[in-house]
Amino acid sequence: MQSSISSNLRRLIALICIGLGVSVLLVFKVLAAKQVDERAREDSQFATAAVSSFIKDQGDVLRSITTFMSTTPRVRMLVESDAQTATDAAEELRRDAGVDGLEIVDRNGKLLGAAGDAAGDDSPIREALAGRGWSGIVNRGGELLFAVSEPLKIGVGEDAFVQGAVTSYLRFGSDRAQEFKQSLGTDLVFTDHGNPVGGSINAGGADLPKAEREPVTVSLADTDYIALYAALPGSKPADHEGIVTFRRVDEVAGPYKRLSFAFGLILGFLALVALVAGSIFAKGLAKPLDGVVAAARQLQSGGWPEKFHVDRKDEIGLLQNVFNEMTGSLKEAQAKLLSMLDLDPLTELHNHRSFRERLDRAVEEASADGGHLSLLLLDIDQFKAFNESNGMAAGDALLREIARLVRAKAPEGAVVGRYAGEEFAVAVPGETLDGAEELYHRIRSGLQGATLSAGAATLSIETSGADALLVAAELALSRAKQLGRDRCSRFDSTEDSASADALELQRYMKDASVATIQALAAAVDAKDPYTQGHSERVAQYAAELAEFLGESPEEVERVRKAGTLHDVGKIGVPDAILAKPGRLTEDEQRVMMTHPVLGELIVRKVPQLEDLVAGVRSHHERWDGKGYPDGLVGEAIPKVARYLAVADTYDAMTSDRPYRKGMDVNFALNEIEMNAGSQFDPEMALAFARIIRKSSIRKAA
Repeated sequence: MQSSISSNLRRLIALICIGLGVSVLLVFKVLAAKQVDERAREDSQFATAAVSSFIKDQGDVLRSITTFMSTTPRVRMLVESDAQTATDAAEELRRDAGVDGLEIVDRNGKLLGAAGDAAGDDSPIREALAGRGWSGIVNRGGELLFAVSEPLKIGVGEDAFVQGAVTSYLRFGSDRAQEFKQSLGTDLVFTDHGNPVGGSINAGGADLPKAEREPVTVSLADTDYIALYAALPGSKPADHEGIVTFRRVDEVAGPYKRLSFAFGLILGFLALVALVAGSIFAKGLAKPLDGVVAAARQLQSGGWPEKFHVDRKDEIGLLQNVFNEMTGSLKEAQAKLLSMLDLDPLTELHNHRSFRERLDRAVEEASADGGHLSLLLLDIDQFKAFNESNGMAAGDALLREIARLVRAKAPEGAVVGRYAGEEFAVAVPGETLDGAEELYHRIRSGLQGATLSAGAATLSIETSGADALLVAAELALSRAKQLGRDRCSRFDSTEDSASADALELQRYMKDASVATIQALAAAVDAKDPYTQGHSERVAQYAAELAEFLGESPEEVERVRKAGTLHDVGKIGVPDAILAKPGRLTEDEQRVMMTHPVLGELIVRKVPQLEDLVAGVRSHHERWDGKGYPDGLVGEAIPKVARYLAVADTYDAMTSDRPYRKGMDVNFALNEIEMNAGSQFDPEMALAFARIIRKSSIRKAA
C-alpha cells in the first residue's frame, strides 16, 4: 500500500531533521578527532624538543665531566693498576661525577674498571680508542642510556697517544620520563623496537606504535589514550628507538561530547515542533492533491485520466491545469510516435534501428532461398562544410532530396534507410556488386550541388551475415573517401574472397582475443602469397625493439598486438592489387595507401583494442613528414607506430617479391641506418640495426 502525501511530507520533514542532526553530530565528531590528533602531535613535538634539549644540555655537561676525568693523572694511573683498584676508583669517580655509569678500558679495549649502569657497548669505546670523542644513545639489555666516551691520552700535542678510554652514562628510564612529565604535563614512554624501556606510565603489554605515522588509540588500564610515536633524538632509524607520548582521549574530546549531547537535546525538541507543524501543513495539501496522484497512477498504468475541473487559483490549481495540458500533449505525441516509430522524421526513410531489423530479415530470407544480397552505403561528401556554407535548412533540404533520389532509383524490393546523419543504406536482395555500383551511378547522376561517396558489398548468405555485410560496405566506403570522394568502391573484386574476409571480420568483432587477432592477421597475409607471415614477423621485430629500448612489459605487448594487426586494413584492398605480381600503378598504389585508415575503422569497432588504433593508422608515417595518411612529423607520430614503421620496412625489404629477390640483411640494415632521421625515428632505426645484427631475430631471418 502506497503512503499518502501527508505521510510522505511528515516523513520528509523527519528525515531532514534527522539528517541535519546527524550531519552536525558528525561535524562535532570530526572536529573532536581532529583536535585529538592535533593535541597528540603537539605533545609529541614538545616531548621530542624537550628530550632533544636534554640530550644536548646533558651531553655538554657529561662531555665536560668525561673529558675532565680523562685528563686527570689519577685516571691515567688506573691504566697501569690492577682490576680491583680500577673498579674501586671507577665507583668513586662515578659518585663524584654524578653519573649513572662509568667504564674505563685500556688501549686494547680491555675493561679495567666499571661502576653503576655500564652498557658494555663497543661502539662508543671504539670511537674513543680511535682518538675521537663520541656521544649518543646506546641500548643495554632493553634499557636506553645516554653515553659519552672520550680518549685517555698520554702526552701533549702531536706526541700524545691514546692509552685507553673513559665512558660515562646517564639513564633514560622511568625516572627521566617522570621528570619530563612534570615539565610537559603529558605521559611518555621510551621504547625500543616497540617495547617500553621506561616511562611515566605503565605501558607493559600494550601494542605501542613503532613508526612515525598517524596518532593511534591505545588502551591502558581500561583508559583510552591517544598515542603518537617519534624517533628518539640522536638515534638512527634502524635502531627503532623512540618516544611515545600519551594523552587521555576524554581529556581532549570531552568538551565536544558534552556539546554534542546538548545539541542533540535541542535538535530533538526542534524536530518534534517541525513534525507537528508539518502535519498541519500536509493535511491542508493532501486532499486537493489526491486527485492529481490518482490521475498520475492511472496515466502510469497506461490509461488516460479525465480532465480535472479546476476551480482553484493557487499553485494547486496551476498544477491541475498543467496536468490537463500535459495529458493532452502526451496523447498527441503518442499518436505521432506510433505513426513514425520506424521512420526518420526528416527523410521519411527507415531509421537506423528499423533498417537493421529489415536487413536481418532480408539476410535470413536470402539464406533460405540460397540467394545473394548486395548492400550500398552512401555518404554525402563534406556535409559539415556544406551546412556551414549554406545553412542547416539547406542541409536538411539536401538530405530530403537524396532520400527522394534513393527511393526513386532503388529497385522494387530494396530496403532503403537513413543509416546515420548523412549516410544512407540500400539493401537489394539477389543483386550483385555490379548492380549495386550501377545503382550508385543512377543516384549520383540525378544529384546537383553535392557529391556522394559509396561503398558496395555483396556476400554469400551461406557464409556470412548482416554484421559482416555492413563492415565490408563500411570498409569500401572508407576507401572511396580516401581515394578522393565522389566515387563508389567495391569490397574486393572476388566474391568468394570477399565473403571469407568479411566472415573473419565478423568473428573478429565478436571476439577480440589474441587468438582471433592472430587468425585475422593470418587471413590478411594469406591474401598476398608473397608476404605470408609478414604480420607475425613485424610484430616480433617491433616488440624486440621496444623491449630493447626499455619499454614496460605492458607497452611491449601493446606494440606486439599492434604489429599483428597493422595491415588488417588490407582486407578492404582488392585481391587483384594485393596479389599483383608486378609493380603497382599510380592508381593501384593510391588504393593500397588506403589500408591504414581502413585498418583504423576495423580496430576502432572493438573497444578493448582502442589502444592499438594509433599504431594501425600511423605505421606508414615518416619522421620527415612525407608519410601517410596524415603527414605527421617527428614525435607527433605515435611511438607505437614508429616502432612498427622500422619493423615493417625491414621485413618488406628482406622478403622476396615476384619482381625482385629480398635484400641481403646487412644491405637492408644499412638502408635503415641511412634513413634514420628522415624516414625513421633515428634512435629506433639505429637501435634496430644494432639488435638485428646481434640478436636471435637476425638468426631467425
